[in-house]
Parts: sequence; C-alpha cells; structure tokens
Amino acid sequence: MKRYVFVLILTAGFAATAQTANYSSSLELSGGIAQDGFAASAGYNYYLNRYNYIQGAVYLSFGNIKQDGFEIPYNNFTLNVGYFIRIYNSLDRKFSAAIGLGPVIGLEVVNNGNNELEGGAIVDNSSEFLYGGFAGAELDLYLSESFSLLGKVNQYYHPSSDLGEFALYAGVGLRYILF
Repeated sequence: MKRYVFVLILTAGFAATAQTANYSSSLELSGGIAQDGFAASAGYNYYLNRYNYIQGAVYLSFGNIKQDGFEIPYNNFTLNVGYFIRIYNSLDRKFSAAIGLGPVIGLEVVNNGNNELEGGAIVDNSSEFLYGGFAGAELDLYLSESFSLLGKVNQYYHPSSDLGEFALYAGVGLRYILF
C-alpha cells in the first residue's frame, strides 16, 4: 500500500511539474522607424508563467545623421535580453500589453567603417562596441491562437555611442506562438 501511495504522489508531482512548465514560447518579427532611419527586430520570448516572459532579440537599425552639412550613414546591430511583465490582458484574451527592460550589447558602424566621406571630410567616429540598456512596451492583438499583431516601442540607452545616448524604436510586426 505504501508503495502505491508513493507512486501516486510521485506521478502527481511529475504531472504538476509538467503543467507548470507548459507555458508557451513565441517568435516575433517587427519593422519600423528608428532614430534618423528605419529598423527591424527579431526575437524569441520564453514565458515563465502566464504573465511574465524573458525576451531575447536582435535589433538592426539603418540611419543617416546630418552633421556639419554632411549626411553620415550609420548602423546599429545589438542583442537585447529583457524581462517583460504583462500589465493588461483583456477579458476575452484578444488584447494584451506588457512592459519590460534589460541590457543591450552590440556594435555601431559609422560610415560603413570608412574614415573619409565622399567629399574628402574625415569622420572622427569609428565603429565601436555598444552597451547599455533598454525599456520597452509591447501590445498584442491576437488574430488566432497562433498569431498576434505586435506593436512595439523601445527606448535604448547607449552611453558608449558617439552619435547620441538615446535611440527610439517604434514598429509593428507579427508574433507566432510556438506552443
């Protein structure tokens, strides 16, 4: 009898663990506007529970900054890892909102790595390592059980950037819920 009780408790424990670990993961892709240009973001969300998730994303921005009569192209390539908390979920589960923040690391490439502009002017800035953080907000409008329309706004802080410490990204995209 004790053996059956032990097996029953063990089975119930495994079932409970499997239920708590059975939260979804999702992939997302968005595009939008960035500081002086456009950008794209692709990410993976790992849900810790129904309301909180960890997001890993790659962010790419392409822009031109105007300085002293010259237009200088630059690109940012960063990896963002953030913790997001769902702050609103509609009763019919068709709409949700989340906020989050986390660290950022990456690379800033100025003038495609060249130190000289077409007119012969010398660029003081060079490609450099970026670090910092971000704060973001996301809105989901669920189209089905597997897809949602995504609205995303991130404010980046790069203290190591020569082009400006703050950069804004606002975009729309699609999120695919894996399971």
